[in-house]
Amino acid sequence: MYRSIEEDKALKDQAYEQREKELKRLEQKIAEKMEAIVHSKSEIERRLLSLIEDRANALRNEINKEANTRAEAVKYMKDCLENDLPKLQEAIRAEMGERDESNREVAGKVEGEIARMKEIIGNSKKGREETEEATLEMLKDMVSKMKTEIANEKKEREVTEETLLGLLENTCTKLTQVNSDK
Repeated sequence: MYRSIEEDKALKDQAYEQREKELKRLEQKIAEKMEAIVHSKSEIERRLLSLIEDRANALRNEINKEANTRAEAVKYMKDCLENDLPKLQEAIRAEMGERDESNREVAGKVEGEIARMKEIIGNSKKGREETEEATLEMLKDMVSKMKTEIANEKKEREVTEETLLGLLENTCTKLTQVNSDK
């Protein structure tokens, strides 16, 4: 029994040692992996820093070029303003004078046309009023003539009716006499 306890203890010790070896081997693998990760991180950081520096330098160069271009443009604009502005101002003054004169001419022509149009409209209105009055008089005359003709026709019809009635009465009287004579 003692032996079996011993054997069992030896087996447990052996299993413990194997687990300890396995644990050390795993720790070593983890340490190697960690070292590889740290190394790759360092490499990535170095590459990123290099890339950032390259891009920053390219951006600085581009900014410097743009600053130089703008400085040249500002200098050109300043030269233009100093040299060309007085000429432009004089040209503007001359153009304004010509425009004012042209505006006065156009205003005169417009006023003349307005006066002419007012006269044409006045004449047209007067002619229309005269035409309306003449038409109204003609209509009044026509109404008067029609009333007279209607009255004359009415009188003629009444006379004709009376004549026809008289004839009818005479005929009836004669017929009555002829019938009474028979």
